[in-house]
Amino acid sequence: MATGNPDGRAAAGARRAAGNRVARWAAGLLALITVAGTAACAGPPSKGDVHGVTLNQSRNNVFILALEPSAGMAPTTLVSSFLQALTGDQKDPTFSVAQEYLTAHGRSQWDPAATTTQVVNYSTSALTADQGSDQSSEHSAHPDAAASSAPQAVPATPPVGTVTSVTVKGNEVAQIDRYGFFQYVSQPVTQVFSVKYLGADTGWRIDNAPSYRWVTPDAFKRAYQTYQSALPVYLPTHSGTSQLDQVYLTQDTAKPDTTYDALARAVLHGRYPSQNTRLELAGPVIVANGVAQVALKSPPAGITDIGTVQHALLQTFLAASETQQLLSPTPLGFVSVTYPGCSACRGEPVNPANSASSPTVYWVCPQQGQSASDAIVAKPLTGTASVCPQNGGKVPSVVGLANLQLEKNAPIAVMQTPDSADVKTPSGTTAVAAVERDGSVVVVNDKNADQRVWYTAKDAGKVTDLEWDPLDGSLWVVDDSNLYHVQDPGEKDSEGQYQQAILVPGGTLTRFKPSPDGLRAVVVNGQAKASNPAAVGSPLPASMVAIDRSGTTPILAMDTFFQLMEGPQQTGDSQSAALQNVTDAAWADGRTVVLLGTPTDSSTPKLYKVYLDGSQDSTIIDPDDAQPGARHIAAVTGIANGHAALWTFSDAPALNDPSSTVTYFKRSGGPDSYTEIGSSPVVATETAD
Repeated sequence: MATGNPDGRAAAGARRAAGNRVARWAAGLLALITVAGTAACAGPPSKGDVHGVTLNQSRNNVFILALEPSAGMAPTTLVSSFLQALTGDQKDPTFSVAQEYLTAHGRSQWDPAATTTQVVNYSTSALTADQGSDQSSEHSAHPDAAASSAPQAVPATPPVGTVTSVTVKGNEVAQIDRYGFFQYVSQPVTQVFSVKYLGADTGWRIDNAPSYRWVTPDAFKRAYQTYQSALPVYLPTHSGTSQLDQVYLTQDTAKPDTTYDALARAVLHGRYPSQNTRLELAGPVIVANGVAQVALKSPPAGITDIGTVQHALLQTFLAASETQQLLSPTPLGFVSVTYPGCSACRGEPVNPANSASSPTVYWVCPQQGQSASDAIVAKPLTGTASVCPQNGGKVPSVVGLANLQLEKNAPIAVMQTPDSADVKTPSGTTAVAAVERDGSVVVVNDKNADQRVWYTAKDAGKVTDLEWDPLDGSLWVVDDSNLYHVQDPGEKDSEGQYQQAILVPGGTLTRFKPSPDGLRAVVVNGQAKASNPAAVGSPLPASMVAIDRSGTTPILAMDTFFQLMEGPQQTGDSQSAALQNVTDAAWADGRTVVLLGTPTDSSTPKLYKVYLDGSQDSTIIDPDDAQPGARHIAAVTGIANGHAALWTFSDAPALNDPSSTVTYFKRSGGPDSYTEIGSSPVVATETAD
């Protein structure tokens, strides 16, 4: 389990040393709270058994040996074994083995549900013990942090009641709050354990509660990322559109109620203070006969509509019910949210994900002739039939491009806006932003012949990215390493402006990718090569940043900027990949980012998948499928055979013909892989509310 701690949070918010341009994600924003509860424990699961158990991968769980204490353990060995027992497995969320290392006094002080989980690199050889001198002392003095003298030897048979302290030092690389929300940090950490001798039959025991629950990066990777990927969670927002996030939770396979309970608490509390609904559970969530029963306490004053909260709970429980960990012979069918005074509370049906066809993508087909207009085409990825004619013949365009000459290999952005809520006869408008050869960024749609110029660049070759904003329908333009926020020229702001330059952490960029909820963005930083102004290779890796929308114009929150895939110095895992450069990035869904980059130990570009909080999914899909010549990628999560599938797309030349222009498609875990002729980056469908 894990929870917030004011002192630990303040330390986690400390900035890195001068010269490091990366600020940690959510520094100054993420509030870790100290309220204890009865939810399923956040953090890797625990084990109350010292016997090894065969790994059952079909259940997506992992068992880690937890060694019981023995009377012969020296104080440093006792503390080291206690820290290892804090990893455990998912059979015992009360950490019963770890509890055995504590005296009765220590157990009375320790509440696993109120202890922050820290991912810490530490060495057992660095543990130092200091002999206590008073049987009655509660805590003897511990060594100074800078002391280099060897630890004093503890007598083989000390008097009963002798107290010694054991100091453990390490470097924290990440932290998980009690609701399961993850963030990277970088700071030295220390814990001091008061260890008391209880006699020959028992030996030494820890007499004070641990300040934090420590988990090593290796244990975090094994218990979390390899076998138990983070669970999606939907957080209610004022706009009514739920924000997709993720949490790391203990998942007791015998008691799914505990996982649903933890998910409900995460939904109600949120990652940031602004997401706290102020609603609380009246008791644990109960799941029985396909119905999840969520009982809330009376809503605080000022909260009259909890419809968005109910919808977020419904989405979260649906997503959880479809994971391997929570598959059940009795599928979840209803979610019932009740609270005192509610006269219309009733169960809402859980609608399983529709087994839709593979996603639709858009790209440009070149047309023959100097005066011929290019075509923007759309295609569901369900077959291998070519869309762009190889002989240069004409093909219908989804939007009117008459008299437009598009810049070769320039970005395009596609947005679909629903016109009707009628599910039987859905309709919508498709709008496309594209770059003309003269530098004009023109917006066209499929409903009329309008071709409105939203932005004009001095050099079309220096426009390296176009992205629609998912919240307000504005356009983000990356031009000559600068970022611009552009509104419809006919809809100027209160100051009479429709385009504004946005200050970017790190100074320059080549790509800007807002998340589907519009609250975050991936920034690919770097200077264009002097010999080729249109080059998009980036000497710096990609980063995540929060978008602050509290004012008239969105700004990038400077104190929430952190690198993605920074490698071992960020994760604490010597095997984690670090990128020496990033070419492009794409959001596959609300919490998953795909990066096209070159690792530090290779010269070959590869595809990587990371989560929105920077935590990496170790089951990276087909990393070698990034074509060496790709400049742009896109990605989307769809449904294939009833299960989520990740599609990736790139605009790479064919391996045997570097001069060709093709697009490349790949579905994770499936045989689908083929190419199409095209001249500009493919773009996964985006929908604006």
